[in-house]
Amino acid sequence: MDLNILSTLTERLRAESIGDPEWVESKRVFEYSTQSVEVVTVLKVVRAAQGVHALDLLCRSGLFIDMGAIYRCIDDCNSEVYFLLETYPIQSSDVQRFVKAFFATTIDSDLSAKSEYVLTKKIHSAVARVITSMEQHESTQARLSRVYKTFCGYTHANYSNIMEVYGGTYPDLSFNVAGVPSVHQRDAHMEIVEQAYLSVLYALAFIAQKLKLNNLFMEIWSHHESLSV
Repeated sequence: MDLNILSTLTERLRAESIGDPEWVESKRVFEYSTQSVEVVTVLKVVRAAQGVHALDLLCRSGLFIDMGAIYRCIDDCNSEVYFLLETYPIQSSDVQRFVKAFFATTIDSDLSAKSEYVLTKKIHSAVARVITSMEQHESTQARLSRVYKTFCGYTHANYSNIMEVYGGTYPDLSFNVAGVPSVHQRDAHMEIVEQAYLSVLYALAFIAQKLKLNNLFMEIWSHHESLSV
């Protein structure tokens, strides 16, 4: 796992596919003037890549509940990448609705306005179609749903997820609010960081392939292959 390489590949994908956002002086923000599926997809993987950096820092600090919440966000972003580009350049009505809802959340948007969001099960169904054969579709979608529900527990601060961080050496037991100090537990949780790293790498490769950025795709895949040597 090399976080610097992940950052470089992510920025290359962004630069080669959607370019730089424009400075809007009246709002004092950067925005993309083109509200396209390509922009949404690339920004989603940018968020996922940054999330891997956050995971690494949280893991090294023993902040495992927050790790789970960030992993859920990374998983959401990656799933949305496959959903958005499943039939690219053809866009389903669900994809069009997703893109519209995404750009409804600008800095000056009306927070009271209602957006029509796409159901998570539809997104997971698209992911299952992309990564498996039709015979395995239902079982794959069920596994995706289990992962989603598992990490929802960290996002919503469920009882069992909070209790995970209680412990220590008797009699000094606590909830370790500043981070679980156990080196063994931090090393074990680092597997989550590594898995997230690979998942973002796959999403980057998928986008590069769909957008016909062939040289970048080959470079991403070459890096992936080097990880298994």
